[in-house]
Amino acid sequence: MVESTALVFVGGHCDTARIPQKMLSADIIIAADSGQLTAEKCGVIPHLIVGDFDSSDLPSGTDAEVIRVPAEKDDTDTMLACDMAIQRGARRITILGGTGGRIDHSLSNLFLLEKWKMRGIDLVLCDGDNRVRVLLNETVLLSADGFRYFSLIALEPATVSVSGCKYPLHNASLIRTEPYAVSNEITDDTAQITVSGGAVLLIESEREPI
Repeated sequence: MVESTALVFVGGHCDTARIPQKMLSADIIIAADSGQLTAEKCGVIPHLIVGDFDSSDLPSGTDAEVIRVPAEKDDTDTMLACDMAIQRGARRITILGGTGGRIDHSLSNLFLLEKWKMRGIDLVLCDGDNRVRVLLNETVLLSADGFRYFSLIALEPATVSVSGCKYPLHNASLIRTEPYAVSNEITDDTAQITVSGGAVLLIESEREPI
C-alpha cells in the first residue's frame, strides 16, 4: 500500500529559494497560520489552512478549507497541522519553516519530530538552510550532492556508526550532554549512518560551520 504524504507550511524562518522543488508536492498540503505566507512564496496552494491567526490574517477568497482555532489552546498551530495531516492518512510529513525567532517554538517543533517517530510516523523539518529528522534503530544514506554537513545529537542514549565522512564513528555511544558528533562533513559520494538503541536528531546543513 502506498503511504500518503503531507506537506505542512509553518511560520518562522524559511529560505524558500533553497527549498528543493521536489519537496513542494504531496497528497495533503496544509498551512499553519502564517505558514500560508511561506506557501505563497513557494507558489503552492494549500488544501487546508489552520490556526488561531494571531500571526497572520484570516484568509479570504481562497478555495482552501479554513479551520480557525482559539488562541488559548494546548497545542501549537504546527502541532495541530501535523495532527490533522495524520488524521487524514499521512504517514510521511515534511514541515517547511519552523525555526528562528523564538527558541521555544523551534525546540517544540524539533521534539515534535521525535514524538511522531516513536509512533511510526516520519517527519522531516526543512528551513532551506537545514533539514532535520529523527533516526531510530535504522540505517540511512546521505548523498554528497545534497546537504554537505551533518550533526548527530542524541535525544536518548544511542549507539552510532558513521562512514563516508570526515569524522567516522564505529559503535560510538552518544548521550545528550556530550554532543561531540556535531559538524561532520560528507567526503564520499554517500555517508552511511546507523543508529541503534535510542533516538538521535540528524541535522543536515547547507552552510559551512562558524
